[in-house]
Amino acid sequence: MIHANTSSWYDSLSQELKRSSASIEKVNRRSEYWRKSNLDIVSDLVQEISETDLINLKGTYIHEPELTIDGDIMELASDKSYKISSIMDEIADEDSFTKNYFGKLEEKSQKLVPRPLARDNSLNPKVGYALSLSESSKKPLVIHNKTNKSARNCFQRNLIIVKKGVEATIIETGNNLSVFNSVTEIYLDENAKLNYLDLTGENNIFPKISHKFCDMAEKSTFNHFGLRLNTKSTRNEIELHLNGPGINTSIANVSLINKKHHFSDENVLINHNAYECKSRQVFKSVLENDCTSIVRGKIYVAPEAQKTDGYQSSRSLLLNENSKFLCKPELEIYADDVICSHGSTSSSLDRESLFYLLSRGVHRNKAKEMLITAFISEALDEIEDESIKSELSNYIDVWTSSFFHE
Repeated sequence: MIHANTSSWYDSLSQELKRSSASIEKVNRRSEYWRKSNLDIVSDLVQEISETDLINLKGTYIHEPELTIDGDIMELASDKSYKISSIMDEIADEDSFTKNYFGKLEEKSQKLVPRPLARDNSLNPKVGYALSLSESSKKPLVIHNKTNKSARNCFQRNLIIVKKGVEATIIETGNNLSVFNSVTEIYLDENAKLNYLDLTGENNIFPKISHKFCDMAEKSTFNHFGLRLNTKSTRNEIELHLNGPGINTSIANVSLINKKHHFSDENVLINHNAYECKSRQVFKSVLENDCTSIVRGKIYVAPEAQKTDGYQSSRSLLLNENSKFLCKPELEIYADDVICSHGSTSSSLDRESLFYLLSRGVHRNKAKEMLITAFISEALDEIEDESIKSELSNYIDVWTSSFFHE
């Protein structure tokens, strides 16, 4: 896809970001944000897909998409009431509405956590969309990520703006192996609500990093659910800014991995910057063979953020002695009238529960599947839409049935 030259506002922004990039700590094993992580994501050989057989690598697909990202090309199924356009067209437009948003949250995030790969994305976007939602819709917007063998090492850049009082649901499917670095900046106006389901973590055979930054205004709501199914090496970074009173947010994730040397790396920072806000973080990992799940979750509470309610739970189910779960929960609190908690546990399948099911004639593999389903249910319960929750639960059940082999 050929795009026009970039605009003067983007060129000016790029120069500013380049100048400040030198102060951003690079990815390295000594950094507390990358310790124990898989550093393959920074390799020059992250993907070579031209010879890859894609038949069984299409990723999760549960709805007909309205928008498809095909390699480095964006395809829109039909005209809709919402405003959506190519991010490459927008950064070439001198009068684009995106110039007041693009790169602002990425730049803001660097003041709290060094994110050098997010900066690389800001300077090298190749594909992505700009989406402005001004009307509520009960029907979810489905965005499908499709691999194109002719494209490789793409930087995907997305921008989502949800206007005042608007409620919407976005379901992202597929995996687009052409993209190895994505950034999504999200702005929620007052009383806006966005449910975001990231289902792009199935059969990612190449290293991939995803960043989501969200700025939230008064009484807005952001619910995010992530699913990782045998990801080779996927790192997700989510940073939220709760900037007004009465904000609610939920971050939930399920990782199911049973292949050797596979990684799921979840990193969440929730900044409580205002009075009487609530946040929840629920992580569930089921691991078998020599694989690893990493969870870093932090709740920051500013001095003015009294009446904060912050909850974080990270739990893993280790199905053999070679699987590893590494968790680093953090609380940084500067207010005195708050309710904040975090917990982390690792365990194996409950022997008594397994014995009970076997004694009732349930096959061993089926019994294990039932216990796994019960284990991850808390994370799935964070999905508000019952029809989406049921459909996704059924999809995971089918996938889990192939988890064990005897």
